[in-house]
Amino acid sequence: MVNLVETGVNRAPVRNIRRGDTKERLMDAGEQLFSRYGLDAVTIRQINQAAGQRNTSSLLYHFGSKEGLVEAIFIDRFAGINARRHEMLAALPDPLNEEHIPLLAQAAVLPFVEHMHKRESGTDFIRFFALVYSDPQFRVSSEVWREHTSSARRLAQMAMALMPHVPQEAAIQRVGLMATSVFHWLANWHRLIRGDTRERVEEHATLTAPPDSFVANIIDLIIAAVKAPYSGPEIATAQQPDTPAS
Repeated sequence: MVNLVETGVNRAPVRNIRRGDTKERLMDAGEQLFSRYGLDAVTIRQINQAAGQRNTSSLLYHFGSKEGLVEAIFIDRFAGINARRHEMLAALPDPLNEEHIPLLAQAAVLPFVEHMHKRESGTDFIRFFALVYSDPQFRVSSEVWREHTSSARRLAQMAMALMPHVPQEAAIQRVGLMATSVFHWLANWHRLIRGDTRERVEEHATLTAPPDSFVANIIDLIIAAVKAPYSGPEIATAQQPDTPAS
């Protein structure tokens, strides 16, 4: 396992952990460290230290395990995102038609963006969520996942209803690709801005573009994906150009 003390975790420029009760401080510390160094690399001892806990068993007392802390962070942060998306979906016209696709795309993206702006740790959570989604060892329980992602499933059903031009299996897959892309795009964008990775020349435009432009591009990509025709499996195979007859 990577030793974060040796690799500089204690010297990294991280934000101050907010004052509050012990559980809040532990969740803040865990969210921050997980988002920067990954779920597996961070130890219970390091989270206790970052949260200012002299008692080395503090995290285990409050959450039972590191996995329990991961689930608690997810519940605490995602509850507001889920509620906000339900609110936005409830405000949409019924029935929906193609002209309402931009509103649906906003409901997919803006709850994440609003959370990022509302909380000092909002950008940390987006990266944290991307890691939790991608790491099968740190999956939250099925019950918790279903409860706090109910708005995402509702949005997916509404989006697929606007995609009669796409076969059902392909529509399900496309909606899933859009869903995972949203928070990965946001997470990678803020990882670049925060300086967690070395900037390449081709990433300069991403860093210098106004934040609203980045969000608008994500929304536009979702709109395009919902409207795009289905090309069929043939497009997934490279076609050789016709050879002129000699």
